[in-house]
Amino acid sequence: MGKEISLFSGYDQAENRTTNYCLLVLRMLYQENPKLLSTALSSLIGDSSGLQIGVDFRQQVGRNGSVIDGLIMQPAFAVYVETKRWDWFYDQQLETYMKHLDQEQVGVKVLLALSNFESKELRDFERIEETIRTKYDGRILFAAVTFEDFLAAIQQPTLPAALRETIEDFKQYLNGANLLPNWKNWLDVCNCGAFHAQLVEHGAYICPAAGGAYKHDRCQYLGMYWWKAMRQVAEVWAVVDIAEGAGGEAKLRWNNTTRPEQELVDLARAKRVALYPDEDWATRVFVLGPLVETYFEKDSHGGMLSSKRYFAVHDLAPTDVQDLATKLRAVAWSDLQ
Repeated sequence: MGKEISLFSGYDQAENRTTNYCLLVLRMLYQENPKLLSTALSSLIGDSSGLQIGVDFRQQVGRNGSVIDGLIMQPAFAVYVETKRWDWFYDQQLETYMKHLDQEQVGVKVLLALSNFESKELRDFERIEETIRTKYDGRILFAAVTFEDFLAAIQQPTLPAALRETIEDFKQYLNGANLLPNWKNWLDVCNCGAFHAQLVEHGAYICPAAGGAYKHDRCQYLGMYWWKAMRQVAEVWAVVDIAEGAGGEAKLRWNNTTRPEQELVDLARAKRVALYPDEDWATRVFVLGPLVETYFEKDSHGGMLSSKRYFAVHDLAPTDVQDLATKLRAVAWSDLQ
């Protein structure tokens, strides 16, 4: 019979939790306005005409020579979602789902394969698409959807503030679970100010484990800024939050490497003690690879007023952090904005 989706799902498997959260935000869209869910699903399946969801009210409707004064109708549809944290879908499994989906007594039938698809091409589903054309005569709509696509579909401009905030939290969950590829080739430039010497010496960046100005999106690189330029850059290996108090609980926010979690947590604790041995506050530790000197100049008037600034460095196509440091010397902030 299946389980209800819930804020408190209780699932131990990460894959089940991810599915629960995806369905939860879709339900929130529907509860806010069925058109929001319709827009999201239409975007995911590539149906420009729009998937009609919710009650439809019409009047003066013709039916077999008669005209009905008023009509209230609920279009029927079914969406099957198969979620994988890694893109290893099996054709046989999907074909079984299509068989069951085809037996659903509804109008529109949709099968979504949801994953990050970082390691193989979507053309691997050619057999599935051919089966839909030949065996099911196009009665089933199929889409291979990345979590990035999913997030883009639900982030609609008309969302109310509370729902936008919920979806931002959902984005952070996807980032922390390594399900979004958009952290790659992003540079998080942090204003280090008077503390730059200590941070460079210990090869780490530390800020309070809090929201607001200290809330960081996942990025591949971190740059240290002071005196009108970013002067050091490194790969971000991991970010670890350490609670206040001696031996405070450590939470790995994300791991950009294949290194074991405990190794990164131990590194974060060591950096925390080295930089702030006598202070007791909840810290967010950026465990960094080797720092590389560079000069990425802020060419506009004044200094860097905010605590951080993000730059997309995709167009620079860096092969590694040394290559990025070299290429950043040839550009200014205004070139990457």
